[in-house]
Amino acid sequence: MRHSTYLEINLSLLQENYSKIQAMTRARVLPMVKADAYGNGIVPISQFLVEECQVERLGCATLGEALFLFNQFPALNAEMMVFSDTEISNPEIAEAYKHYAITPVLHQPSDLEAVLKNPSLKNIPIVLKVNTGMNRLGFTLDELEKISSRLKGRGVKHLMTHFACSYYPLKNGDKTHRQMDEFKKARKILENAGVEVEETSVANSGAIEQHFGLDETFVRPGLMLYGPPSVEPKIWDGHQISRFVTKIIKTFDVKKGTPVGYGINVAGEDGFIAVIPMGYADLSVTTISGAEIVIKGHKAKFFARVNMDMCFLFFHPSSAKDFKVGDQIEIWGHSNQTISDLSSQMKTIPYHLMCGVTNRIPRIYKVK
Repeated sequence: MRHSTYLEINLSLLQENYSKIQAMTRARVLPMVKADAYGNGIVPISQFLVEECQVERLGCATLGEALFLFNQFPALNAEMMVFSDTEISNPEIAEAYKHYAITPVLHQPSDLEAVLKNPSLKNIPIVLKVNTGMNRLGFTLDELEKISSRLKGRGVKHLMTHFACSYYPLKNGDKTHRQMDEFKKARKILENAGVEVEETSVANSGAIEQHFGLDETFVRPGLMLYGPPSVEPKIWDGHQISRFVTKIIKTFDVKKGTPVGYGINVAGEDGFIAVIPMGYADLSVTTISGAEIVIKGHKAKFFARVNMDMCFLFFHPSSAKDFKVGDQIEIWGHSNQTISDLSSQMKTIPYHLMCGVTNRIPRIYKVK
């Protein structure tokens, strides 16, 4: 564990983001808390969403995530939905659905067979994902036609799909609109077979930002709930709820041609280097080398190889007077632009940075 290097998470900003999303639609909000709530901590984030934002249902990716949450916080008064790695075909593990408020999202015929043939699962709600063109998980329309008659007595609690391109600006006739048309066909197939569909959802962050798919029962925000926009040019005006902070543990001047760190990494000009205790065991990305951030008004470049436990910030020599050992360094803050710019330079996305903060970094929670 670190001490002076930490991820500070502002729960008031989380509540503000949630309120902005809720104000955009009459649909209920089903927040995604998968991947440790996008690196922010699944237990405290889920607890806050349920207790302070009155959320009744949360989404995760794996049954293991849902079980971890309930084991860590048994009093959580919410239902968890498992969206991909459900373990529903593993009879021993699937017994968990009988004992906890956890519901699997079924995405293929074998999933449905496993539920219908297991007496222990006779009371779990039927939640189906439809493949409308993303071609990842979900029942095809043909598969839905074949199994619809078997659902007539039980009904479908929740029908959903996932948009592949909703982070692009929407245009009539684009893939997102075509997927929506396919989703309507899927619902019609069930209704024509006499299957009652109680709830629906289609809108992920990009769709919500563009006010698309908001007429369903639920919306499912992920990234936007924690800050960064999905769509560029930016529409969403939420706040990055976390700030990643570290410190300087050593400083030194370098002359042009001086090797620094592992391998052959030579200073291309005279400069000033600050060593910070943040390596790939803390932020599990190595492509940060070469990216630039601004600290105290000075431009700093991540220089040379990222080490397991530390890395180097290269400054212009004139910056030396403004930095000393122990000074705090903010890698990203509550401005979405900071983490977006940093991830862009690294040729990745904000998800990658947020989910890349490892368990060696303590999470500190505050309410302003």
